[in-house]
Amino acid sequence: EAVEAGARVLLERGLRPEGGTRHLLAPSGEPADERRDLYDTAFVLFALAEAAQALGNRPDLIEAAETLLRWTEDNWSHESGGFYEGEIVTTPPRRQNPHMHMFEALLALHEATGKREHLGGASSIADLFRIKLFDARHGSLGEYYNDEWYPLEGEDGEIVEPGHHFEWSWLLHRWNSFGGGDLSAIAEKLRIHAEIYGVHPQTRAVYDEVFADGRPRTTSSRLWPHTERIKANVVRFERTRDPNAAQAALQAFDVLMRYCETPTKGLWRDSLEPDGRFIEEAAPASSFYHVMFAMWELIRVADALD
Repeated sequence: EAVEAGARVLLERGLRPEGGTRHLLAPSGEPADERRDLYDTAFVLFALAEAAQALGNRPDLIEAAETLLRWTEDNWSHESGGFYEGEIVTTPPRRQNPHMHMFEALLALHEATGKREHLGGASSIADLFRIKLFDARHGSLGEYYNDEWYPLEGEDGEIVEPGHHFEWSWLLHRWNSFGGGDLSAIAEKLRIHAEIYGVHPQTRAVYDEVFADGRPRTTSSRLWPHTERIKANVVRFERTRDPNAAQAALQAFDVLMRYCETPTKGLWRDSLEPDGRFIEEAAPASSFYHVMFAMWELIRVADALD
């Protein structure tokens, strides 16, 4: 029922009649912000694809997803590869993050429809990642780029996020499992970079940001990178039976459980400071998506071992 209700809101309120998605809806469900955004679009596309599968391959949801994808490709395809980012974020810098989620959404749409064209769209983003985004010298992935996808560096160096290294590593394996291609060597380099430089050696918390050369930049630790560490290491273990990956997944799970130790059962903390204190703030709903996928992967692989 919740999936059905969410899908209905997307169809009736979330999509703009002339194309694209609305940035915000009010609590009443009415549009609150008509601007369009690539990051939002990726998640609406992802939600439509997942809802279509959960509700029995609903053709109306598939049609809505494919219409939204066509609008995005027709209006936001960028001459240097990837997409323009819409009306919310000023560019440059261009960001890898919304493109990663478009990659994820296209994989979900391929899984829902079986259409090679959607896998082909994901493969175009995988090519962009391989050719432009991946830093072969450091084995890392930058966050910010100019219009031609040249990485932008601050005064101290190029910023990378270990959580996104783990997330891309898992997604590249997922793309491979659908027959998209094999970038497993790069996926492993991302995972290794994040494990070596992005995990505190004593607390095992994942840093929010490091530099490409491995120096820590932002040593606070949000919840979501730990879920991505679980996913990247679980799929590594599934493919190779690497005991170090299994240990890393267990470490990430244990740290994640610390975020769930709250006075209100079912809520979570979001940000852990370097001194071990959690920031007192509201629990962001975005964490739920990360947690659910991590648990899904953990259960899926564990069940296969029985």
